[in-house]
Amino acid sequence: MNIRRFTNSDKLAWDTFVRASKNGTFLFERDYMDYHRARFSDHSLMYFDDKDRLIALLPANEVECEGDRHLYSHQGLTYGGFVLSTKNTVEQVMQLFDETISYLKEEGFTVWHYKQMPTIYHQCPSQEDEYALWRHGATLEGCNISWTVPLAGTPQQPPLERRRRRGVVRAEEASYQLVENASLEVFWPIMVNNLQERYDASPVHSLAEMQQLQESFPQNIQCFLCVDSKDVPQAGAVVFLANPMTVHVQYGHATVQGKADGALDFLYTQLMERYRNLGFQYFDFGTSNEQGGRILNESLIAQKEGFGGRGIAYKTFVLKLYRPHSFYSFNSL
Repeated sequence: MNIRRFTNSDKLAWDTFVRASKNGTFLFERDYMDYHRARFSDHSLMYFDDKDRLIALLPANEVECEGDRHLYSHQGLTYGGFVLSTKNTVEQVMQLFDETISYLKEEGFTVWHYKQMPTIYHQCPSQEDEYALWRHGATLEGCNISWTVPLAGTPQQPPLERRRRRGVVRAEEASYQLVENASLEVFWPIMVNNLQERYDASPVHSLAEMQQLQESFPQNIQCFLCVDSKDVPQAGAVVFLANPMTVHVQYGHATVQGKADGALDFLYTQLMERYRNLGFQYFDFGTSNEQGGRILNESLIAQKEGFGGRGIAYKTFVLKLYRPHSFYSFNSL
């Protein structure tokens, strides 16, 4: 197995592998990863077999911290880990970890932070990495919790809660309508004002950044507005069609009037129905955590659970590379 650091000349091969992978999403394509390249020192890795065929990717960046060199699953992405194909076996994934650890030690890294891909983004079972992490003695560094609705429904799935249904009814009685292919420029002030007033915070992306990303991924990044009877936008959402299975709500916000009228309840139920009809399996509301999962936003969680969402873990593991890894040896298999 040969490990090579990504260079700009590898872009086509990298993106082609991501699109054909069993657990990749468009966030791993280089036009998404590199929009904020100035903020991160990229150290993404590509893995080739003995016939020089690309077999895996690792989106990553490096950080110098108090004299130690850390490799992170790319910190500009919500999730990460190895991007794999359906051809990767457990044995091969174990070897990926062995080879990566050897490479990182040779390069002077002392810590590897591995951000795992949540199961709702797997188009085929893909938890070989969790087994390999355990075998290498990795420890859980952080765990965020996301709320996800299975769009096909299950006998055990919680129904839409009464207060969410009441919100939908209020919005319908006020003649609210869903606007597709909406302008990011119209939605952005609604989001910025709500974040500022409620959390004294700003969105992760600037308007210019999101416009750039939408231009690069017009089929994956979609904006919707919810307008009242006078066509005034009172709520909106930016959704990421991560892959053919999963829709992720990147941003969803309403005005004060929109909240009173149940605009978000109407918007989310409309979107879930839309993507259910398009064949998507999961509608992911995203995490509600701070400090690596140690703080939970309980009011936000209650809203998401009201739509029938339940928990999906977003895990980050850490491997201390200066410790001997005698717990597992690939050659002993």
